[in-house]
Amino acid sequence: MVAKTNSASERTLLKIILAAERLFGDKGIDAVSLRQINIEAGQKNSSATHYHFGNKKTLINAIYDYRMANVNRRRLEFLEGADLDGNLRLLVEAMVYPIVDEIDASEGGPHYIRFLSQMIGSPSVDLNALWSSKHGSALNIILNKMETLMSDMPADILAQRFGLGVAQIFHALADRERLRTNPAIDFNKYGALFAANLVDCLTGAFSAPVSDVTYKELQDVERSAS
Repeated sequence: MVAKTNSASERTLLKIILAAERLFGDKGIDAVSLRQINIEAGQKNSSATHYHFGNKKTLINAIYDYRMANVNRRRLEFLEGADLDGNLRLLVEAMVYPIVDEIDASEGGPHYIRFLSQMIGSPSVDLNALWSSKHGSALNIILNKMETLMSDMPADILAQRFGLGVAQIFHALADRERLRTNPAIDFNKYGALFAANLVDCLTGAFSAPVSDVTYKELQDVERSAS
């Protein structure tokens, strides 16, 4: 992760990370070159981005580290201060609101959520590997508490719903950014409403009964794997 300090080298790294995040979010990860990022970051040295990061994968990981370290810390703080016993909605809030805070309160936050939305759709990015390798400790706590709370739900179904929920958060909050540029509305109010309603929707999705159709499909999968 690149710390927010005043050293010249770290300022250069941060400029490149934020420029890459903007371009990836606007154009898509596979449509952006290191040269374009270098220009966007205002680097006079034409090979600065390649020198510092080497390749696009390393740069993507650096953006992920820069943002998700903050999000994970916020989630852990939320979990420490909340009475979570039996409260599914609070667990969902712990998933959603730390990302909202990173979007609304940090430099380049709106570009960050568009970047995450692009990551979901890029075949060149292994999000599961990123989540499991770093900055996922809070999500693991949330999933474990959901498993305890909804112990009657098959673990595979809950895990799949959890992954779908994370993806929905990224896409929905990227859509929320459209409200920010609408001069006819008060974003502070409508943005808060959007986030609260997203939490409601996800809470309902997690707790929805598992249908007979889904149980049958799960049994078919389990039989084929045995």
